[in-house]
Amino acid sequence: MAYKLGMSLTAYRDFEKGGTSILNGNLLKMATFLETPTEELVLGYRPSQADGVNIHKLQKEYSDKEGILVGRITSLENLVRVKDQTIADKNDIIASKNEIIRMLKRMLAERDSQ
Repeated sequence: MAYKLGMSLTAYRDFEKGGTSILNGNLLKMATFLETPTEELVLGYRPSQADGVNIHKLQKEYSDKEGILVGRITSLENLVRVKDQTIADKNDIIASKNEIIRMLKRMLAERDSQ
């Protein structure tokens, strides 16, 4: 197999031991030589035949779910931005209130000192 893939025996052994990733140019060569789909080499089974499940159906379902989750994440990010702005506004109101209280205390102290 190493010869067919055009790689050294050492590199092929490393690949078989899991030291080298199969997801490179050799994957297609190996699949072609073995007349096997690349998915079967990676997963250990043919996804379109596994337990009668159609891989395209699964891909569509996951794609649909991904779209829903991306939309939900965007919605939550927007909600966080609104909450952050609400907190900033609240802090501004509190700061203004504290300044008014300080000003009123000064006015009372000045009036009492007269």
